[in-house]
Parts: sequence; structure tokens; C-alpha cells
Amino acid sequence: MNLTLFIARRYLQASSAEGRLLAFASLVAFVSVALGSMALILALAILGGFERELNANAVKFTAHIEVRGFNKKVLMNKTSVLERIAAQPNIRAVAAYIEAEGLARSKTFIDGVMVRGIETESAVRGIRSNMLAGNYAFSSPEAREIVIGSKLAQKLGLEIGKKLVIYSTDQATAQTFAEGTNQTTVPEKALQSAVIEQFTIVGIYETGMSSFDELYVYIPFALAARMFGVPSDAASGFDILLHDMTHIYDNAAALEKLLGYPFFVRTVYEIYNDIFAWIDLQKQPVPLVLGLITIVAVFNIVATLLMTVVQKISSIGILRALGMQRRAITRIFLLQGMILGTSASLAGCLLALFLCALQAQFQIIRLQGSIYFLSAVPIEFAWQHYALVLGVSVSMSALAAFIPAVVGGRIRLLKALRFQ
Repeated sequence: MNLTLFIARRYLQASSAEGRLLAFASLVAFVSVALGSMALILALAILGGFERELNANAVKFTAHIEVRGFNKKVLMNKTSVLERIAAQPNIRAVAAYIEAEGLARSKTFIDGVMVRGIETESAVRGIRSNMLAGNYAFSSPEAREIVIGSKLAQKLGLEIGKKLVIYSTDQATAQTFAEGTNQTTVPEKALQSAVIEQFTIVGIYETGMSSFDELYVYIPFALAARMFGVPSDAASGFDILLHDMTHIYDNAAALEKLLGYPFFVRTVYEIYNDIFAWIDLQKQPVPLVLGLITIVAVFNIVATLLMTVVQKISSIGILRALGMQRRAITRIFLLQGMILGTSASLAGCLLALFLCALQAQFQIIRLQGSIYFLSAVPIEFAWQHYALVLGVSVSMSALAAFIPAVVGGRIRLLKALRFQ
């Protein structure tokens, strides 16, 4: 073993009353750096998890690009528009839909919903892969069958095979019920012009985003067209999937230029701008604040090493008398600081990894889905986070150890031997 490394490790161990004091100071520095590293890893993992899950769920639920009509204007020539969109580069799939506000009523509860008419064989949204029960398919184009979200099913007390009544109504009434609680009656004026249909529940989906799972219901496209008075070759909008998401804004601009008025093109990032803006906002200050905690913790190493230099002056004198060079003395304390910082940061990262694994496996920390769009705190396992924290901690530990190491290396031989 290298002599300087051996001495540096010995200085970190307790062998006397003074040694135990240094060992305690080293323990405080170790715990501080470990906790700072752990907090930084947890913050990065949680923020990365939120960004990943919200990205995945938003894309899963809304497709990559959505084309609507200005002021909810019905878009004519559906077949022609589908062909023109599909012919554009980077377009993986496109599907038309009909959407309108409505009221969903069971025997015990009424709630505002968004009714979406789809052709399940061509639908591009990822509901099919998130079915909790039943099927994401209808027996015929005008079958009175419906697919609803898990939260809405719980609220209405429904399951597969049960009946659900849908009232087509105006936006204001539907919004009132969507925001209300414990609604059990329908205002008479809201039903005067409503189209009423009874559906059989054939599927229940769960996207993980509670605010959507209790809002959107799906019925056959042809039935929705008849129910909401939409012409046969018309649609409320079009969902588009891309091959490569990195060109999403270029594709959106090209579609907007191609289709013109009254088509209104929006990307998933524009539709849910508030969600992604919130994530970006959190990603900026949180790592910075926790990084400052780590910086303060690392400076405990400076105090520990300065105490070590003071208490080891006699030992330094003996080492110098035996012929050890000043550079070697400096290297001893530099290695001591790096060993302390590296081991503490590694311990913090391992503890953070353990806590992240617990949360990912058992979802210990739960969230209110209606506020956070997720039912549990998400975790992202990224080796870049651990490499970044370890790299920064080791570098900062080396910098923090540099001043005490230089002080220890510059102590003169005679003064060291005389020191009591």
C-alpha cells in the first residue's frame, strides 16, 4: 500500500482521546456530505420521474399533435384531411374523433364528462394498453357501448356490463357538473334540448392521471356523429402520432401551413403547457438549493482537516525528520479529505438508491391525483444523476481539502518538533 495513503487512512481512525475527537469530527463531516448527496439524488430522481411520467401519460392520452377547429368548429372533408395529414413526413398514424361535453348519470350519481367518439381500430391514443377491465373495442359502429375511466367508474359505482346514461348538453352545464361534488340531480333546463342515450360499459381504463380518468368517456364514432349532429364526413379533430418527437414543432408548423383556417394545430407540450412549465420551474431551483446544502456539508471537511493538522503537528515533524517531503505531507491530507468526501458521497448515493427502490416498488409516498396528475411519487433511475453527484462531491472534497493540505505541508520541521 502507498505510504501516504496508509497514513491518511490511519489519521481517520481513533486511537486516543484526541483521535476519538477527530473521529467524531470526521463522522459529522461524513454524515453531512452523505445526507447532502442523498437529498440531491432524491430530488433529481423525483423531478426526473415526474417529467418522465407526465410526458408519457400526456402523450399516451393526447397523442403527439392534435388538430382541432377554431372555436370548436366542426371540420369537414374528414377523409381528405386524413389523407393529406398521413402523406406528411414523420407521421406515424392519424385518426379522427368527435368530442362534445355531456353528463354521465348512474342510479346514484351525476358527473360532467367529455364524450369522445372514436374508431377503435384506427385510434392512436394509448388507452388500449391501459385497460383495467374489458376491451377497448365496440361490437359495431353504432353500438350503444362505452369505455370509461377507473376514477369515473368508482365515482358512479359502475363496473363492466352496467348501464350508463349520457346526456349531450352545453359546455357550461357540463363544466358545472365537472367541478361540482355529490351531484345527484340534473337541472330541468339542461335537459330540454339534450340527446339522451343509454350505454353498456364494455371497458374501464386507467392512465394514472386521475383528472383524465374521471373525465373522458369513449363511444363509437358513428354513434357520436348522430348523437351530436355531426355530418358523416366531418370530425371535431384529429390525433396524430409521430415517428420522431424531436421534430414535433417542425411538424406542427408544417401542418398548420398545410391545413390553414379553420384548423388549429397544437402539440402535446402546448396542450399541457402548465404541467411541463411546472416541471421546468421545479427543476431549476430545487437542485440548486440542495446543491448549496451539499456545498455547506463539504466545508465540514475543511474544519475536520484543519483540526487534524493541528493535532498531528508532532507527527508531521517526525515524518519530516524521517525524510518525508512536503509534497508527500500535503498529499496525505489531500487524500484524507478525498477519502472522507468520496466514501460519504458514495454512502449517500447508496442510501438514496435504496429509498428510491422502496418508493418505486411499494409506492410509500402517495399523492392526490386530482392535483398532481399522479397517484404516487414517481422515481427515475438514471446513472447520470449518481455520476454527477459523485463527480461533484469528489471534486468539491478535493478542493475543500486543498487548503488544510497545503497548511500541513508547509509546517517547518523545527516548529513541528517543538509543538506540544
